[in-house]
Amino acid sequence: MVDAKLWNLRGFGNANNNNEVMMKNDEVINHSGSLVGEELPSPSANMGELFLSEQQGERRLPKKKKDKGDDEVEGASKKKGDKKKKGQKEQKIGDAILEGAPGDAAAKAGCDELEDDVVDQFRRILKKGENGVKKSKANKEDVSSGLCDSCTTSEERTEADIVASHIDIMVEVPDDPTCDPDDKESCIETGAGDDDTLTPPEEGEGASPSEEGEVGAEFEATSRQLMDGRRLTGNTNQIGQFAPLSCNPVEFDCTGAAGLSTVVGGGPVVVPCGTCLVYDLGDEATIGGLHIIGKLLVPTNYKSTLSTPYVFVQGELEMSDNQPISEDNTSMKIVLTGNTDVMFTPHEPVAGAAPLNVGEKPFLVAGGKLNIRGWDDVEGSGTTWTPILAMAEADRLHPDPIVGETAARTALPHLSNPTITCPNKVVHDFEGGVDFSVWKGGDGNVLSYDEASGTLTATNLRRDWQGFRLDFTKFTKDCPLTQDATYLVTIRLKIEDPTLEDGAVSICETNNHPDHCPKLGRSIIKAEGKGWLYDDKVRLLPSSIGRNNEWFTFATEWTWDENDLTDTVAQVFYLENFKPGQILHMDEFQFELPSSKSYAPVEDPCLELVVNGDAENADGRGWHHYPMWSGRTDRFIPTILEETVDGAVNKYWHIENRIWIGDSLRFHVNHQCFIRGYKYTISLRARFTGKTHPVRYWFEIKGDTATKGYRYNKPLSCPSQSAADGWVTCSGDFVVDEHYEFTSSPEIILVTQDENDSTGYVDWDFDDVSIKYKGGPAAGLEVDGSDAARWGVNSDVHITSSTLHGEDAQDGRVKSVSQKANGNAVLELENPITPVLSEKETPGYGVEIAVTSRNIKIIGEDDGTYNGGYLQVFHTPGVAQVIEGVEFVNMGQTSRKNRFAIQLLYNGNVEGTSISSNSIRQSNMRCISVDGTANATIASNVGAGITGHCFYFDRVSADNMVIDNLASNINNRINWNNRINGWDDYDADGFSIWSPFNHFIGNVAAGGHKRGFRYYLDYWTLGEDLIKVDGIVRRSPMGTFKDNKAHSNFRQGFHLADFEQFFQFRDPENVPVFENLSAYRNREQGIYSYNCVYCKFIRGFLSDNQKGIEIRRSDGITLQDFVIQGQTELFKNYVTDNNSHKLCGHSSWTSEGIHMMGTLWRLGDQDPGFGLRVKNVVLSGFDKEKEYYDNCPSTEPIGFSTDTHYGGHFDYKTSFENVTVDDGRDIILDGCRAASYGYPDIAFNDIDGSLDPDKSASNGFLVTDQPYMTGLFGDSCKSTAGCMSYCAEICLGMVTFFTERFGTENYKLKVTDTASGLSIDIPGNVRTYNERWNTYAYDGGAERTFAASLPAGNYTAAFVDEFGNTVWPTYAEEQWAQAADCSGGVSIGDITVIKPALDAATECADMIRNGDSANRTEVTPWLHTKWYGEIVNELKPGEGIGGGNAIAMDRTYHWTGIAQNLNSMCTDAREGEWYEFSAWMKMTDANGNPSTNIDPNREWWRNQAPIMTITDRQYRDVSTKQHLYNAEHRNLAALARPYNNDEWGHIHGIFKMPTSPRLWFELERAPDNVKFLLDNASLTPLTCNRDGLVRNGNLETNDSLYWDIWGGGDVVLDFLPGVGPNGGNALKSSSRVHHSWTQSQVLNTDCVNAGDRIAFSAKIKTSVDCLIYSWDSNQRCNDIFFHTDKDNVREYHRVGYITADTPDEGGWHHVHGIHIHSENGEKPDLAKLYFADANPNWDVYTADVKAYVLEQNCQALVENPDMEEKDLYWTYTDRDRSKVKVITPGAGGSGHALRLYDRDHSWRGLRQVLDPRCFVPGEEFTINAKFRLTDALLAGVACAGTDCPSVVLYGRKCPNGDVREKFWNALDMPWDSEGWNNYEATFAVSDEIAACGSVELWIHEVIPSWNIEIDDVQIYANA
Repeated sequence: MVDAKLWNLRGFGNANNNNEVMMKNDEVINHSGSLVGEELPSPSANMGELFLSEQQGERRLPKKKKDKGDDEVEGASKKKGDKKKKGQKEQKIGDAILEGAPGDAAAKAGCDELEDDVVDQFRRILKKGENGVKKSKANKEDVSSGLCDSCTTSEERTEADIVASHIDIMVEVPDDPTCDPDDKESCIETGAGDDDTLTPPEEGEGASPSEEGEVGAEFEATSRQLMDGRRLTGNTNQIGQFAPLSCNPVEFDCTGAAGLSTVVGGGPVVVPCGTCLVYDLGDEATIGGLHIIGKLLVPTNYKSTLSTPYVFVQGELEMSDNQPISEDNTSMKIVLTGNTDVMFTPHEPVAGAAPLNVGEKPFLVAGGKLNIRGWDDVEGSGTTWTPILAMAEADRLHPDPIVGETAARTALPHLSNPTITCPNKVVHDFEGGVDFSVWKGGDGNVLSYDEASGTLTATNLRRDWQGFRLDFTKFTKDCPLTQDATYLVTIRLKIEDPTLEDGAVSICETNNHPDHCPKLGRSIIKAEGKGWLYDDKVRLLPSSIGRNNEWFTFATEWTWDENDLTDTVAQVFYLENFKPGQILHMDEFQFELPSSKSYAPVEDPCLELVVNGDAENADGRGWHHYPMWSGRTDRFIPTILEETVDGAVNKYWHIENRIWIGDSLRFHVNHQCFIRGYKYTISLRARFTGKTHPVRYWFEIKGDTATKGYRYNKPLSCPSQSAADGWVTCSGDFVVDEHYEFTSSPEIILVTQDENDSTGYVDWDFDDVSIKYKGGPAAGLEVDGSDAARWGVNSDVHITSSTLHGEDAQDGRVKSVSQKANGNAVLELENPITPVLSEKETPGYGVEIAVTSRNIKIIGEDDGTYNGGYLQVFHTPGVAQVIEGVEFVNMGQTSRKNRFAIQLLYNGNVEGTSISSNSIRQSNMRCISVDGTANATIASNVGAGITGHCFYFDRVSADNMVIDNLASNINNRINWNNRINGWDDYDADGFSIWSPFNHFIGNVAAGGHKRGFRYYLDYWTLGEDLIKVDGIVRRSPMGTFKDNKAHSNFRQGFHLADFEQFFQFRDPENVPVFENLSAYRNREQGIYSYNCVYCKFIRGFLSDNQKGIEIRRSDGITLQDFVIQGQTELFKNYVTDNNSHKLCGHSSWTSEGIHMMGTLWRLGDQDPGFGLRVKNVVLSGFDKEKEYYDNCPSTEPIGFSTDTHYGGHFDYKTSFENVTVDDGRDIILDGCRAASYGYPDIAFNDIDGSLDPDKSASNGFLVTDQPYMTGLFGDSCKSTAGCMSYCAEICLGMVTFFTERFGTENYKLKVTDTASGLSIDIPGNVRTYNERWNTYAYDGGAERTFAASLPAGNYTAAFVDEFGNTVWPTYAEEQWAQAADCSGGVSIGDITVIKPALDAATECADMIRNGDSANRTEVTPWLHTKWYGEIVNELKPGEGIGGGNAIAMDRTYHWTGIAQNLNSMCTDAREGEWYEFSAWMKMTDANGNPSTNIDPNREWWRNQAPIMTITDRQYRDVSTKQHLYNAEHRNLAALARPYNNDEWGHIHGIFKMPTSPRLWFELERAPDNVKFLLDNASLTPLTCNRDGLVRNGNLETNDSLYWDIWGGGDVVLDFLPGVGPNGGNALKSSSRVHHSWTQSQVLNTDCVNAGDRIAFSAKIKTSVDCLIYSWDSNQRCNDIFFHTDKDNVREYHRVGYITADTPDEGGWHHVHGIHIHSENGEKPDLAKLYFADANPNWDVYTADVKAYVLEQNCQALVENPDMEEKDLYWTYTDRDRSKVKVITPGAGGSGHALRLYDRDHSWRGLRQVLDPRCFVPGEEFTINAKFRLTDALLAGVACAGTDCPSVVLYGRKCPNGDVREKFWNALDMPWDSEGWNNYEATFAVSDEIAACGSVELWIHEVIPSWNIEIDDVQIYANA
């Protein structure tokens, strides 16, 4: 017998897998009033029928979504657009997310209580034991019955639908560094957004399978795979449960048990059932498989390595280890081997499991039990991981110096006399004279020596080649130059130009041309025959040359290569190219090898890497720039200048004449000093001159690295500074990692920002440039000694990341463990690591260290395929598993379903199970996956280096305790292409949580590839294999979630989405609580809250995140007892550009403590209605934007989302209490930036005055600093930083008016305090994206908002234009926010809206604006309902009717259309009055060709032709005016026939004008991809005409104007010219499915009063001759019906019959009758005439249709008394029991008379409806008539007495029942059998007949075989 107790969760036995569609349109409607006449089916798709779509989201929900295809049925009450649009963001707004839900379900969404507790249902199913199998099946409705009606749908999705939809739901967009995580709208479009997007992540190359067909095919393939060998990677839900084997005892006694070796042979090893064996194999053992059916006992600490392709456990496996953790103490190691699939056959039968293909390398537990205890949780056993308390640094290394590179050279020996030491330096300082043997001038100039000044002077310069010459030959001959060595030449020079004033700029600097600047040259002269003389020249740069007659230093560098030194006989330096007439003075010439001043100290070269960074100790007598250099020697050379500050002389570096951002001081440093783990401090001082704009710069170290290629490292970015700032110090730390491991000396450069050719380039001064060793690397780590009690020497450890990315985690091995006196332990590692942020530096949020070795190991053989082993407990309920202290290595199989390192797979209740203290390393697929399992303990496990999610909990896991687990360094090996369909492991989160029923306490997620914790509650509940089961998890109560930490995650620390528990309980205390969360050093948000309803965040710590907490699309958030820090200085100094990622990774990212919404996203009346409450919160560290966040546009304690400002204003109710904002700028939030986002009217409620900058207020509001926010409050408001103002001691309420966007640009809302007379002018605000958005009818796109925040009082509000005139903005939708958390705010009723005067007769004569093309110059105020694309309404000049300007709309989907708001003042004034809509349209395809797929005869919901829909916004509760919904009135106008696709089509209809705060009409529902061209639209009053209620009755307009179809179905309505009576026009209805479905017309009967008689007549025929006098539904003829609907009381009246069997030529019958208008029918909401009853297979033709009021005439009561209009107004008393014929002649020999014949009873006769109002008690009337009686052969017969005709008055609707009064002929005359006989009777009206609501005249009671012929019947009033 199959154990199916979990089938309900695993997708079996689901009672809701039906595919019923919604109620068809021909179903009978239940009427609230009594039927009058014959009960007929309701017109479920007629014009004027009200279709409500109460969308909970109001402005926020998309208006409509894609409907079903052509051939599916859409119910009349179905929400507009239930189906989700492809590619659109899923809107998760309240309980309106009901795909396919009928309108009533949507309207009731958010019911107050569920009848049953969904959580209990889950837990009951999970915990059922063996005896609960049948009960589970019987109660599979339990969960669904616990949901209210609003949570059910009438359409169940297929499995493929479910899979497809949930693949989409789980997918998140890729990380895109070009988008702002703040600006989610732009991120969505570029691919970086949220849960509500459907874009695959960046790792994928493909796209999500968005088509159901693809998913269905995949599903089918999976099913085929399942059937093929029952492979467990396929679906497993049809496999039964495994139980302990019946052949095994409850407890094994292993005393004296045999060894396992006794059963080891050449193949698989089996432990027999009922048998205990003891493991006794050797150190290394290889077997062909291990199947434990009995029990296998591994002795404690037994050492052996067992290699096997599989382990199956159906019995019991027990092993343990109690040694210290060390690789030296490895005991049992199981290695899973092979890459071929293994088959598993249960020992006892299990449904669907014989055999099972379990893939490769399985460790499968199926019905068995594991008892593995490698880490007993006993006192003193320590923990598996612990925070690092402090670091112990390793000794600093000292690399050997490299002469010439890192150390100074010495001169070569003297050539001729080795005893002579050659100098390193040759100096000519002229202090003791001049050696004129070596110093010369050019020919003609004079050199002289000035003894007093000790200078050499050159005069008489007349040629450019004259100047100074130094013969260097002798020196180089005696003391040879070192080949390729750098030599420095430093010259101290002064140029005196008699033509210039002292201090003047030289001609070199003025002209900036090489020809005008001095040059230092070098001539090398070769021996004869050995080459030519050649020169090298270096130009003095304008940037370094001194002013006139002022000393300056000229410094150059020279080298000699082999050619320069070979066969050289002479060398000369010369200085020339001076202006003739100048006088030259040289104070010094120095030639030298760089000394030790130009190198780092040999004894400690890595202490300070920058040589002479302070410019104080240079070679060249202190003036040479070496070793600094220039990358652009043609523009500048670094120059040393000096200044005197406070009496002290300071030297510094100067750079000028720059033309690029990289023109700066440059130098090299010793690459051997960049040792991984070293921490250096970079610092410098800088200032600039020359420009006024601020400039930033960064410090760049670049060069070739060993493993990372050429790297441009930016370890320090310096904030913006201005010239006025003077010297500014910038400093920071960086840690050497692989990006700094250079292969040669790297280059240092300072790169500026904010400069370009347009701005110009500044001149820089630098000083005190330093790169100084600070510490590291870490060799020892101090931890809590009790935590590390079992950590032994030679154990592996894992250190979590200190940065923003988990990849910066590190691994090491313990070399030694020593104890400190304080009880702490110091772990010395074998190899140093990069310094980390420990608890010492960051108390409370230091990194963790985990011991990852375990003595018991289960290892998947590494075959290079990422397919390791896997351990799975499969379908084994009720068995407690113990897996403790095991090291899992290379387990899991990448992208294979159910191939995870450890998995509990649908085991139900496993109380007592412990998966604890394990280490999962280098897993190829997850750490621990808990699916469909309850009551397990998952504790103290460590996962490191994981592919996919680390810890995973599926939607039906419950009551598991998840405590103290650590997830670190989750990688991104899985991408979109290699994912498991339906699962999102490409996100690779630390904890992926899909069920609210588990408990998470004390866990740490450190380094998720996407997130640390992703807690996402889906709408649907998916069980095993993603099969839908009952329940809505997001509304179920949440388990405990507290004390969890998240750091170093690439996106969010905590991603918390879709918590709607509030909707189940409506209890503010029974809501999700997230307690004591810590999130720090996460690249994006610390906490990301999405669609959290009434969630509470109590206690927490946030630091060093891009955003502390982000609140998106959430309502009712409480943030309490939190510390929120920005970027700390410590972290800023720790993280460099190469330590993964800095904060502000993109220049558009802002950094904020609280990133909140500004507009309420959830607007349902069931939503909490307040945004954010902040209490006991401290925010700090966001005021360092120039120092810490140089790349951020702003840093703010509080910031706003950029994409949720739907109203263009702030309405997110927010309160603060005991909030401290520590900000040196005094900024709480930047109101100016918020205004640019669309929040120009912020109002924060400060409950206790804690935000008051003066700290004097007891309460107040922080508002935007604008007059319209503060103007009514006098002196109580004071401006604060950030464009805000604090208003003390006030409480504000908020009301918002939403108005038309167009034409209101200059409008303001003038609000006047009636008490003070003060007023404010509130500007209107709009959200502007693009033209499509601005003209979008939904979501506030085409709306302007005017919001007023006011204290209690009485106010008037009027819209005024720029001239102060009172105006009306088309409509004004008044919405009130919930009251603030204070008393005294304005409330509903306090504001009187003043409207301008309205002349309705003229201003409302045509409600459509810009409807006529003749004068049309723009498309506004036309709107659209197209949520996609950019092309919207366009003006098409000359394409309108008659050459006017039409409006075109590009469309893709049928639910989109062109729309326009109506003036609400007009709709108010004309509410309930009839209006006529008319518009002309052309429909084309995408290429502009006439559409060929328009069919006006299809029902409107089949979307084959355009219709007109009116949408009005209704208050759900008018007493609060807080919530509105959309009510849609569909099919109010449609295409008239005939329709020709080449011509303009006429959209026409009439309807009663509704009204609401906002109302608009829309032309929609043409097929997909049909484009609209619109012209000549009007909406005009339609008057009621008592003489002509039917319009176009004889089709005089030559089309079907005013006519449509009654009923549903695709009835074809054709206009037929010339086929009507007498060659006139006719209408034909064909393709009828129901007998009532025919042509019809909506009537304006508002001028018809109750009691009025309406006469109906028409000419009618059918395609098959009908039987006039039959009720047979297959043969009967059509009658005229009249339907009214008033206040949902519907009446159906048969008002016209074919009386006579005398049709006109062509077979046209006369159908006619009189109807007394009822009280309920007076001024109905809908009145409609239609024709019904003919066989549905027949075509129905009508013509000459009339309806008019018979005016009251009490003098003559009978209409058509002489039958001259044939049978008009007369009809039979019984349809199928007599017949009527028009005969000629009538009485008197002319005219007509009526003959009744074929009568089957004396009562069969003729009747006419009289006017009952004429019957007044006591009034006398005389009845006159003429009768003739004939037999069947028409021969006259005579009657006598009661056999003669009489006249009867029948009263109906009488107080005491029907009244019958019979009157005999009062004329006493013999009966003339051959002629006409007069009849006369006089009577007085009785009280009984006078009380009747209807009176009919009947002529009958004649012998049945006789015919009655009647003429000249009249009832006259005797008065």
